[in-house]
Amino acid sequence: MDVSKSEPQEVGPPANLFGELPCQVAVNLEFNNLSLTVQQGFCWKKKGFKTLLNNLSGQFNSKELTAIMGPSGAGKSTMINVLAGYRETGMTGQILVNGHSRDLVEFQKISCCIMQNDVLMPHLSTEEAMMVAAHLKLNESLQVKKEIVNKILTVLGLMSCAKTRTNNLSGGQSKKLSIGLELVNNPPVMFFDEPISGLDSATSIQVISLLKCLANGGRTIICTIHQPSSFRFQMFDKLFILSQGQCIYRGTASHLIPHLTTLNLHCPNYHNPADFIIELATRTQGDMQAVLCQAAQSSPCCEKSVEDNQGSATDLESELTPVELPKFATSMFKQFSILFKRNLTVIHRDKMLTSRRLTSHMVMGLLIGLLYFDIGNNANFAMDNTAYLFFSLLFLVFAALMPTILTFPLEMSVIIREHLNSWYTLHAYYLAKTCADVPIQMTCPIMYCTIVYWMTSQPPEAVRLLFFVSFSTSVALVAQSLGLLIGAASPSLQVATFAGPITAIPIVLFSGFFISFQSIPFYLRWTSYTSYVRYGFEGVLLSIYGLDRKNLECKEKVCNFEEPKNILQMLDVAEGKIYIDFIILGVFFTILRVATYLVLRYRVRATR
Repeated sequence: MDVSKSEPQEVGPPANLFGELPCQVAVNLEFNNLSLTVQQGFCWKKKGFKTLLNNLSGQFNSKELTAIMGPSGAGKSTMINVLAGYRETGMTGQILVNGHSRDLVEFQKISCCIMQNDVLMPHLSTEEAMMVAAHLKLNESLQVKKEIVNKILTVLGLMSCAKTRTNNLSGGQSKKLSIGLELVNNPPVMFFDEPISGLDSATSIQVISLLKCLANGGRTIICTIHQPSSFRFQMFDKLFILSQGQCIYRGTASHLIPHLTTLNLHCPNYHNPADFIIELATRTQGDMQAVLCQAAQSSPCCEKSVEDNQGSATDLESELTPVELPKFATSMFKQFSILFKRNLTVIHRDKMLTSRRLTSHMVMGLLIGLLYFDIGNNANFAMDNTAYLFFSLLFLVFAALMPTILTFPLEMSVIIREHLNSWYTLHAYYLAKTCADVPIQMTCPIMYCTIVYWMTSQPPEAVRLLFFVSFSTSVALVAQSLGLLIGAASPSLQVATFAGPITAIPIVLFSGFFISFQSIPFYLRWTSYTSYVRYGFEGVLLSIYGLDRKNLECKEKVCNFEEPKNILQMLDVAEGKIYIDFIILGVFFTILRVATYLVLRYRVRATR
């Protein structure tokens, strides 16, 4: 029985629906002698170079659905990343857009790349995610944007889940939404890395049908695919098959079997041609690598394309004009405004970042208040009171540090995809992220400090309360900034989770509570200056026990800490200045925020 007959013959949206989404301009993508080498090893353990792509040449035209095929490790994802401009280091060769040398920055404004894993901003509904994309990528009226979004959702079959949050979508719906987000501004070139990975048979056919319709609408659609079924294989217009970084076939799907027959390689009847060529690529039927590579470069059949019915490639090139490349559809200020609102929405709906966070601060405030109840003005419990002050800072540090470390790495893939697909500038995103985080980050320490300050009977003076809250909030903001830096620098969530506590321990250890500055060995004293908790703790101590505070109540015959200055002297902070501690915390905040932006920019550029 023929495998192709077991599949449905018509799936997905009719092609004419995408006719209502006109393409900006027809784009042909040509590459000549394309190679990519990477250095193996690291630093002093370098082991030479490895070739991932070896002398590839070809052309992908508009109105064609092209599949880059090959076994695992053949170089499919590497090739699509190079063509999309996501990877440049180690690349040699020439890439042309409509016969002109590719300008990478401008090319990325008319193209998009949708990665294998569907990277969506959580806690937004399908419709909200589409509207954010429309606001960022279109310079039209609100009514026009809504019409475009509704049209795309209808075409993709997503209207039924328009109000569903993205983290509750199925695999097929997430894939379609990822495509829809990039369809908002109708890019003429679209790259897809394993678009049907992890999808069931019916859903994968719908996705391929969708890509076919996009190509029929005049776009250049290029995707990687591992080993399609016979039915899906026949849906592709052109194939570019890789093996060990080399091309073993380039041409139409219908010419693959005749081409192999000329090489005395006969595909069995009722055998999937895709399976057969992969078996040849993996040398299951003998080592035919050299023969296939040579034939791919010299055989005339490999040059045929679907454009043959409309004219030669030369004629098509003569009809195309150089692409007029658009700038960002929105200004940096508008990008900031849109991203700021999106971040506020996500934070508001994320229970870990809002309700649970507020609840934990309130519960801990009540618990600490009960534990250290009414000791603030008792000289006999002066050391217990300093322990309460230090623990309060410690709690605020980890409460600000860990949620940021756990959430920010999850956003990195979103940032990379959206920025490299020219949604917005990196500094607009980072500024919006910073500003959106500040309100909740200030609210939690203020709520906690207000509860514990009065329950522990600290001095009932507005100035001292203001300083205590200000220092506590400042330390929390610096801790959050450190969390952002760790999250941006960490390659994975596991690394970030490990790096967070490991980084925080030295900062806490040299804060001045566990060991005084004078007791630290001279060769380690410099580390104390790198502890922002030290300056926060010093500022809190000066706020509570400084500013000419009156003597504490002594309910015993002898009280060593009846005079507040004795506490400050014992902890080596008597000479401290409140304004200096504030300035230093501000410097820490600024340095960490700037460092995070630089690391973020490096991470984005490093993907290339």
